[in-house]
Amino acid sequence: MARQDEVDRLRASLERKGRRRSVMPPPQVLVVAPGLELETGGSQPFHTASVGKVMTATVVAQLVEQGRLGFDSPVGKLLPASDLDGLPAAPGVDVAADVTVEHLLTHTSGLPDFFEPPRGTRTAVSTRSVAALPDRYWSPAALLAETHHLPPVGRPGETFRYSDTVFVLMGRIVEEATGETFNAQLRERVFEPAGMGRSSTPYSDARTPADLAGLDVAPFWLGRHELSRALSISLDWAGGGIVAPPADLVSFQRALHDGRLVSPETLAWMTTPRHRRRRGIHYGAGMVTVRFGEFTPPFLRGLPEPVGGLGHFATHMFFYPRQRAHVILNFHAYSRMNQSFMTHARIARLLAET
Repeated sequence: MARQDEVDRLRASLERKGRRRSVMPPPQVLVVAPGLELETGGSQPFHTASVGKVMTATVVAQLVEQGRLGFDSPVGKLLPASDLDGLPAAPGVDVAADVTVEHLLTHTSGLPDFFEPPRGTRTAVSTRSVAALPDRYWSPAALLAETHHLPPVGRPGETFRYSDTVFVLMGRIVEEATGETFNAQLRERVFEPAGMGRSSTPYSDARTPADLAGLDVAPFWLGRHELSRALSISLDWAGGGIVAPPADLVSFQRALHDGRLVSPETLAWMTTPRHRRRRGIHYGAGMVTVRFGEFTPPFLRGLPEPVGGLGHFATHMFFYPRQRAHVILNFHAYSRMNQSFMTHARIARLLAET
């Protein structure tokens, strides 16, 4: 069991971070594990960012288990030509025939990312420009159109490159396979069975800025801009447009890892690391594994390796299988990503002692 004095020191450190900031609130932290519980920063719902990709991948995996599509299905058999026409492709590549669901889930489709486009290019929905259009609603079709002028990454299956574009395609695959909106399927297949009673997809459902004016959501910053009630965050859609309190994310992980959402075999396929995005961050099929031992400080070696999701605004949702532990973090801004990992590493050390 983790020593209580170590837990108390971590709690005090997190509370000090909040007091030192004039604008940004303290980090939201929730740790639930046998012999260790820690909650600080409040229980307000927050924008989960790309943590929501785990839920999108879960819905897609459910459809595979039901036989509505396969991981090896070409996207052209699942989507109309209007979704695929104009998407960048390497020479000799036919996106409709050559890109599969597995390529989308593993970020190996060869399609570029509209949110972080290649150097020397720009989109109206990138990290640099989205704050300039805070009142714009982004439809899936508009998001896909933003990639049409970008260069392809490579041939399907050959290169790993993280991409929000592929999750727009997966959201559309869900809609075409079920005949319902992605948001409705997310509620039916994830929120309701997992008991996520306070979770929602407000950016995706809204069509005017007024719809978000009274939204209960923790603030977050993209650069110098606070965008928690900006309609332009509709860009996240199936790539992570979920607002949820920390406890709901724990509920989701419990349902996922207890076998209530997908089979253990499918979950193992999703969590198995295939590609390294950067040192310590490894991607499977819609899920991330953190290997703290690859980070610079040598004392991090030997720590447990959690699986889950990671978001652009320093949001973490991770499960520790051996410790049966859940770690939820929200540090409110990409600029705090390093701080969020330092905190997560301290938590991992505590969990290693339980």
